[in-house]
Amino acid sequence: MSIFQVGIIVAIALVGALIGGVALFQNTAIYRFSAEPGTPGDYGLTEMEEVTFTNSDGAPLRAWIALPKGDAPIVISFYGNFTQFGPSVQHLTPLIQLGYGVAVMEYRGADGTGPAGEVGFAQDARAFYDQLDGLAGVLIPADRRIIHGFSLGSSIATHLAATRDASALVLESSFDSLCRFQTRRLRGVPMCWLMWRERHDVRDLIGDVDMPILIAHGAKDTSIPLDWAQALYNAAPDPKTFKVYEHGTHTTLFDLGLVDEIARFYANHTG
Repeated sequence: MSIFQVGIIVAIALVGALIGGVALFQNTAIYRFSAEPGTPGDYGLTEMEEVTFTNSDGAPLRAWIALPKGDAPIVISFYGNFTQFGPSVQHLTPLIQLGYGVAVMEYRGADGTGPAGEVGFAQDARAFYDQLDGLAGVLIPADRRIIHGFSLGSSIATHLAATRDASALVLESSFDSLCRFQTRRLRGVPMCWLMWRERHDVRDLIGDVDMPILIAHGAKDTSIPLDWAQALYNAAPDPKTFKVYEHGTHTTLFDLGLVDEIARFYANHTG
């Protein structure tokens, strides 16, 4: 066997190992959702009830729902990665205190219903949206629904907003593409060249959204740089608002007034 042939074999083996490594990474290393047996009451969410809906595969997934007061809207919210369901919903307590409804589905993969993945999340979000009236026991029209996503959940929220009607899309601490986050996480490995799925390209998706868009970000967010949120805002269609919190980090925007900003945004675009 010639040196050239050996070189070809080695090159093929290296490419195969690279593809296999990226495939394994996409299947096992991106999502971390911890299952937990808690109820809304365990987190002081006495106005919320746990319900079960049928996801896109016909499997049951749980969700927690708090009904809105009077004519207030309901926020259909999608949480972030590397977290738990209960604390993520608890983060939304200020919305409930404002009189807003809140509806949050648990992700596939958190309870053994899976596997986790961008396509499945988006399909489940549509199923949750479509079943919401029945789950809530009341009719909630599209103009009283706000779609909200935090961090990874911004991708799922944007997928939903591109295919369903609502009064507004609110993206909190969002990246423009998950592959950029993974490149940063892996210290420069060019994941936007290597990843062929689980990319969560929010910047590409947002152009299909036909509703007012509020993008909120913290200037001190060390997980997702502010310029990524700026790139997402630049790609978003009008009408849109970009709210930057000078002292905001990845998880503190609600503490710094985002709830009031959501209320103003909703009122300005529905009044």
